[in-house]
Amino acid sequence: MLSRLVALGIVLAATASAAELKVTQYDGPTECDEANKVKSGDLLGMHYTGTIDESSATGVKGKQFDSSRVRGVVFDTKIGVGAVIPGWDQGLIGLCKGAKAILVIPPDMGYGEKGAGDDIPGGATLNFDVEVMTLTTPPEEPSLFAELDVNEDDRLSPAEVLAFFQKRNPDMMALPEGLMENEDNDKDGFISWDEFSGPKGKTPPKKDEL
Repeated sequence: MLSRLVALGIVLAATASAAELKVTQYDGPTECDEANKVKSGDLLGMHYTGTIDESSATGVKGKQFDSSRVRGVVFDTKIGVGAVIPGWDQGLIGLCKGAKAILVIPPDMGYGEKGAGDDIPGGATLNFDVEVMTLTTPPEEPSLFAELDVNEDDRLSPAEVLAFFQKRNPDMMALPEGLMENEDNDKDGFISWDEFSGPKGKTPPKKDEL
């Protein structure tokens, strides 16, 4: 009985381990300033080679299915916003510009049970040899919320929103139908920073300390 439990524990441990995202850097800088470290929202230029990992339960182990290096074209993408598979969105965060690393990506952070095309079957564990070639942090988007919040109380009243529209159309006498209803999720008569769906920056406006 004990031997069976031990064997079961080994199997469960191996299964849990196989389900984890693994990032192993093998070349390039391991320390860098924040400007040269990959963060969510950064624009990256990447070289990569994708293969079926040796630990994969499906697919031809070691088979290459894609490579920017073979094409000779750097792959550009934005990280942390869902533009790529979750294994990339999470696995590339924290790497420095110039870093080379191996990402071993479990199915649920890759292409899941559906797979992708003929070379990546459902349930495949993927192996990506990646290199961070370029890294750009885009400027923070302007805050329309701050512009509308004339009295700086961190919420938008119907009057403030209407005043904004009237700057562009003096003849406008009422808000577009449904605007407040769609934005004011808690129905308190105001639009908070969290509720506001327009450009508002990454963080709420800071109040001056007394």
